[in-house]
Amino acid sequence: MRLDDKDIMTDCLNSAKFVSTNYHRAILEASNDNIRNTFFRMHNGTLAMQKTLFDLMHQRGWYQVEPATGVGAQMQPQMQHQAPHHYRPEMQQFQSPNPNQPGF
Repeated sequence: MRLDDKDIMTDCLNSAKFVSTNYHRAILEASNDNIRNTFFRMHNGTLAMQKTLFDLMHQRGWYQVEPATGVGAQMQPQMQHQAPHHYRPEMQQFQSPNPNQPGF
């Protein structure tokens, strides 16, 4: 069996999702700030790669999504306003809630 471009990209996208989930868990579990920062940067890189793969697949019609409707579409604007003040929306930086400790 020969894999085509769609199969390869699907495998890469699924792998990026799996890795992202595990980086997220590692960030939550890390007790050392340097390690947490490293996982955070790696997680952001994985998210960027996943977005690129998704965009390429979606443009080619290889990844179909349903438009957001109903409760899910209405929740998005509300969720942005409920985010804790120490998170930046673009997930580039985490600022420590304790002003005496440096952020990530």
